[in-house]
Amino acid sequence: MTPSLSNYMQLQVKKIEIDKWCEGCRIEADPGPMYIMDWIEHNGQWFRSAYERSICKACRHWRHCGHHLRPSCTLFEND
Repeated sequence: MTPSLSNYMQLQVKKIEIDKWCEGCRIEADPGPMYIMDWIEHNGQWFRSAYERSICKACRHWRHCGHHLRPSCTLFEND
């Protein structure tokens, strides 16, 4: 099965949510809605490139851990 843009977007949203939560813990406050736009501006290109290089996009477990964008993984199973 060919990975869809939807898979990419779901992983990107998950990564943004994780990073936003971590930033909130660091600053001990909600970083606010602008954090998402800033994340996309500063990390969007990196994320796209890392996604294209990762094996996660072809793995059946992509919903669980695909946001790590690994080049190799012992849990990899073709989707």
